[in-house]
This record gives sequence, C-alpha cells and structure tokens, in this order.
Amino acid sequence: MGKYFKYAIGEILLVVIGILIALQINNWNEHKKDRSEEQLILKSLHKEFIDSRALFIKGQEHHKTIFDGMRYLLKNLDENRVHENLVDSIYISLHTSAWSSGTFEPSRGIVNALINSGKQNIISNDKLKSHLIKWNDLVISYQNTERLAQEYKFTYLFPKISELTKLPSKLKRSEINARYDINTVKKEQVDLNLLQSKVFYNYLNQCWNYGESILVDGRETSKGKKVLEALDSIISLIESEIDN
Repeated sequence: MGKYFKYAIGEILLVVIGILIALQINNWNEHKKDRSEEQLILKSLHKEFIDSRALFIKGQEHHKTIFDGMRYLLKNLDENRVHENLVDSIYISLHTSAWSSGTFEPSRGIVNALINSGKQNIISNDKLKSHLIKWNDLVISYQNTERLAQEYKFTYLFPKISELTKLPSKLKRSEINARYDINTVKKEQVDLNLLQSKVFYNYLNQCWNYGESILVDGRETSKGKKVLEALDSIISLIESEIDN
C-alpha cells in the first residue's frame, strides 16, 4: 500500500506539473498574441495622432493669421495711431480678422474603437492609456472654445467690420497665392470714426481674448497649448512602445 500510495502521489504531481506547464505555455501564447495585437494598434494610433497633429498645426496657423490682424488693430487703437496714412494696412487687418475658421476635427476612429470596445487595457503603458482615455474630452473642450470664439466674432465683430469697410474683400481670387490689392483701397473705404469707437474696440478685444485661449502661444492656460502638449506626449509614448 505504501508503494502504491507513493506511486499515486507521483502520478498526481506529474499531472499537476503538466497542467501548470500547459497553463504557462497558454499564458505565454496569449501574452504574445496580445503584444502582437498591441503593436498593430500602436502603429495605427501613431498614424492617427501624427495626422491629427498636422491638422492641429494647420488650424493654429489659420487662427494666428486672424488674431495677428486683431492684435495689429488693437495695438494701433491702444496707441491712438489710427489715421488715414494707415488705411491700407488697417484694411488688410480688418478683412483678415473677418475670416471664418473651422473647428479642429481630428481623426479619432482608432482611439474611439479601442475605448468603446473596452480593449484599452491591451495598451501596456499606463501613462499612454491614461492620455488616450482623456483625449476625447480634451478635444471637445478645445472645440467648444473655438465655437464660442466663432459665434462671438460672427455675432458681434463681423457686423461691425461690415460697417467699417466694404465686403467682400479685394482678393484677386483667380491668382495663385493671392494677396490683397492694397493699391486700390481708398481712404473713404474705412470708417475711421467707427473703427475708433468703444463698441468696436470692446468687440475686437473680446475676440482677441478668445484667441488667447485657442492659440498655443497664447496665455499659459491656453487650451490650444494643452492639446499640443497632449499630442506630443501621446506620439512620444507610442513611439517608445513600438518595436523597431
């Protein structure tokens, strides 16, 4: 009985060891499968965020052109330097400030699919995973600020610019890299009295304040700055996790 008992224990141990080895191999295979899937997702995410960054920078350039025009006008108004000799540059700044702007619409197909499917845990880097989860809220917050700026501009500033000068602008639209034809601007085409009114100044100043919240090089708490920091951080983290 003793020999049989020892033999039975040995058999049980062999079975247990075999099961443990099989589980280990299975876990290893699953881990390898997950890491392979993670690499595919990371590469897709990398392209998505690289494209989003390029789109964001393009939008920032457009915003900056608009708000540079506003800043030029505010500077001249603050320094009481609005006069007929500046009509050509004032004309350009007014029409630049009247440009419309689209909102930042990054591609979020991959990151949304990852989160909506509940597969975000396949991302092994916790910091990257945290950034990806917060990305949509950050984009929505930035878009809301862009929309507020546009609504304010079209509701208050744009009508005043329409009173200040002739619209549409004098762009040679048929030419490549068209520019304003400032040589045809007449002094009476800009109402300098209305330009120097308190109402116009306050509308313009408020639009510039919105710009400070949108532009990356605006105030320290700029939402644009936060979006770019998030984009750069996500791209950097993804690149650190992608196998060469």
